[in-house]
Amino acid sequence: MADLILLIFENGESVRCTDFNDAKSKAISATEGRIIAEVTMEGKGGPITTLEFNRNTREWIPV
Repeated sequence: MADLILLIFENGESVRCTDFNDAKSKAISATEGRIIAEVTMEGKGGPITTLEFNRNTREWIPV
């Protein structure tokens, strides 16, 4: 089982992504608003990692 990545947009819309490349391309295509990624790691689950997309650097940063 791969990591589960859920993008949550500021307007409340959410979308699942297949991997971080997919998440990054979807985040870049969104023109405005905050974008949060909730990542459940591969395997048995565990704590969710929360990241925010930084539009200036186009990278994910810890929240």
